[in-house]
Amino acid sequence: SVGLFDELEAKIKAIIADHSKLLDLWRQIDFNGNNVVSLAEIDKLVVESYPLLNHKPALMRAYKAAIRSVAGDHDDWVEKHEFKNLLANLFYFNKLFWIFENADQDKDRRLTYEEFKWCLNVGGAKMSETEVQRDFKKVDKNGGGIILFDEFCVYFTNKMCPECMQAFTA
Repeated sequence: SVGLFDELEAKIKAIIADHSKLLDLWRQIDFNGNNVVSLAEIDKLVVESYPLLNHKPALMRAYKAAIRSVAGDHDDWVEKHEFKNLLANLFYFNKLFWIFENADQDKDRRLTYEEFKWCLNVGGAKMSETEVQRDFKKVDKNGGGIILFDEFCVYFTNKMCPECMQAFTA
C-alpha cells in the first residue's frame, strides 16, 4: 500500500541524509569490498533488506538509470558516487511501478496528461495545476502529449529527492 511506501521513503531519505548510514549500507551491498556493485549485489540487498522493492522490472530500470545518470560513467557497475542515485531510483521506481499499475488504463507503459497528474497526486507531489502542466510539457520533450514510464520515473525521482542526485563521496 501507499502507506508502506511512505514509511520506507522516510527510511531511505534518512539513510541518504546520513553519511555514516549511507557508508554502512554501501559496505553491506558491496560485501566483497571491490568498490563497485553489480546487479546481482543490488538484487541481493533488495531481496534481503527491502522486500517491498523486490520488483524486477523496477529494479532493472533503477539500475540502468543509475549507471546512465549524470554522475554515472556508463559502465555496468554502480560505483560509490552513483550509490545515492541508485537508492533513490530503487525506491521511487518501485513506488511508481505500483502507482502506475493503477493509473495506466490502457497498459501501454506511457502516461497521458491525466495519468501523469494522477500519479503525481498519489505519489505525494503537492503541485498546482499550472506546475503540473509546466512539468508535463518539460518531460514531454517531443510535445506528443504522452510521456514514457521510464521518463516519468527519472523526473519524479529528481523532483521528490533532489539530494539523491548528488554524488556520494566517502
